[in-house]
Amino acid sequence: MESTYRTGSVQDLVYANLRKNIINLNLAPGTGISEKEIALRYKVSRTPVRETFIHLAKEGLVQVIPQKETMVSRIDFSRVEQESFLRESLETAVLEPFIGKAKPEHFTALKELIRQQSEVIKNDDYIAFVAHDDAFHHTFFSVAGQELSWAVLEQMSGHYHRIRLLTVRFKGIAKGIVGQHTQLLAALKKGDPVGAREALQGHLRKLGGEERLLLKEFPDYFVSGDGGDAFDIDFGALS
Repeated sequence: MESTYRTGSVQDLVYANLRKNIINLNLAPGTGISEKEIALRYKVSRTPVRETFIHLAKEGLVQVIPQKETMVSRIDFSRVEQESFLRESLETAVLEPFIGKAKPEHFTALKELIRQQSEVIKNDDYIAFVAHDDAFHHTFFSVAGQELSWAVLEQMSGHYHRIRLLTVRFKGIAKGIVGQHTQLLAALKKGDPVGAREALQGHLRKLGGEERLLLKEFPDYFVSGDGGDAFDIDFGALS
């Protein structure tokens, strides 16, 4: 593989695939991983894997314990709160410029994404549901001309993303999100920045109420007082 790709390209490939498997929970929080195993999996040297671990550690997605192990970070609610604050701060700021620049085709695209969310959740396709959710919110940033802000959110919201992916598994949550998106879209179409901001804040803050349910259903996925034990890696889950 290294004869086909430049070093930078190899690292980008490993990073993109490993990050995707982490944030989509194919690699569960607490899973132990190693440079050697990842290098064998992707048929690369250990150098791009090491660089990937460094980048993922900066994003809070892996925890590197020198001379011991590397593991997929357990979800930290304090980190989720900070990522959620970042998300709300940036997204509420783009609503008004979105309203000012939006064209009919943008509202049509948003309505279609809501329809797609309703469809995929019928088959319990949570990953597709969250992907459509991201596309819905990304539209605000794109139309407002704030792609850099969206890129920052994408890179620094790994814990928040995993929480969202777990939360939509609970009965009624996904349907509620579709309803909130519909309400938000209605305010945007009316050109009502105040109503849109209130709808968005209500939508984003719903997440905080699910902490107890998440801890009960997925106790090993979260940071605890003693840190817990790492799981053994299961490469069969990697895509």
